[in-house]
Amino acid sequence: MMQVGSFAKQAILYLFLLQGGMALAQQDSLKISLDDLFKMANMGTNQIKLSNALFERSEEVIHDKKNDRLPTAGVNGSVGYLTNVGVIGLGTMASGFYDMPHFSNSYALQAGWVIYAGGKVATAIDIAKIENRIAGLDLAKDSQGIRLLLAGYYLDLYKGYSQEKVFEQNIALGRDLLTKINNRYQAGAALKSDQVRNELLVSTYELALSKLKDRIAITNYNIASLLGLPESTIIIPKAIEIPDAAKDYSVNDNSSKLSNIALAANPDYQKSILRVSLAEKKQKQVKSSDYPQIELFANATFARPYTFDIPAKDIYAYNNAIGLRINYSLSNLYQNGRKKDIAGKDVAIATLNEQLAKESLSREVNSGFINLRQSFNQLTTLYKQQELARENYKRIADSYLEQLTLNTEVTDATNQRLEADLRVTDAQAEILFNYFQLLKSLGQL
Repeated sequence: MMQVGSFAKQAILYLFLLQGGMALAQQDSLKISLDDLFKMANMGTNQIKLSNALFERSEEVIHDKKNDRLPTAGVNGSVGYLTNVGVIGLGTMASGFYDMPHFSNSYALQAGWVIYAGGKVATAIDIAKIENRIAGLDLAKDSQGIRLLLAGYYLDLYKGYSQEKVFEQNIALGRDLLTKINNRYQAGAALKSDQVRNELLVSTYELALSKLKDRIAITNYNIASLLGLPESTIIIPKAIEIPDAAKDYSVNDNSSKLSNIALAANPDYQKSILRVSLAEKKQKQVKSSDYPQIELFANATFARPYTFDIPAKDIYAYNNAIGLRINYSLSNLYQNGRKKDIAGKDVAIATLNEQLAKESLSREVNSGFINLRQSFNQLTTLYKQQELARENYKRIADSYLEQLTLNTEVTDATNQRLEADLRVTDAQAEILFNYFQLLKSLGQL
């Protein structure tokens, strides 16, 4: 469960952001690692701020509910006008109106302390504590969701810059080959079609590179917007290595162990467990209405005039009272039946949701484990294909210059080399994203 960071941690993070802001002011670019991006997300995204505010509110609710255990106290006063008092048939006294002090005022001090309420106060506190834990899990879930979203953007950006290098390398190779073809064409050793075909190939690569740069710009904007950075910020990802933990997950068949880890730490599943407890506490709260409320009370009053005599006397009367007060609503006998039925159904529904969450999480972890293992196997194959494609390109390009192959074969080999390089960068990013998805399922991202 995430909580508000300590002052020291916030200060360190503030210095980090300040340094980043100075770098932005100087060169409008920010070279940053994924871990540092996560730290900025915990502080800078509105979703995290909202979740944090809801968590802090739930903590205040706990304190508020605990206050219900404290005695209540109050004072009141009144000032008014009294008419003459009318008396009818009071013993031998003649009926009629008697003069009355017309100015009245009274003051009272009242105190009470609930000493028994059928467990209603304690249950309300327990409910507030459970809701606080749920709010903490929401904060953790939102934090991990933002991290996964940022990881996806970051990997897209990293992949985009890697593919940009691939295109630039292939464009350079294409231009180099085109120069050699132009020289051969000038010498009458190559056809005009060879020259045109390779010019079209280089042009196609340049157009693809232009589109790639546009995608990089969009992804860059998405990250900057999410973190509240200036729109002009250029985010440059640092080199990413595949963690050893990801490799371990891919080679060891430990899906059952991962499922146990997920059940203990996944925020969504932990919330489903807490919602069962919450439903049970609310059921107990409904049942507490079957019991009377017993309160210890004390009153002190100070009133003028004294109206318990005829004629009334213009003096203050003061009295105290202390005792037990019992309150019981008879309407609960016929109103609480439906509420109890609803509360019982809520418990059953929460229990079913917990079972469904467990099944869903088990499937999620299993598929995440398999996807990660598959992406590693895919990368191994693609490395081999990349090696073969590069060897094939070199062989065919050399053969073409020796007039042993056609230009169309060079074009095909060039395209195969480019596609092999691009597939490798895609596969590397896919491994990392699958790894982050698995960590999110485990509640460890």
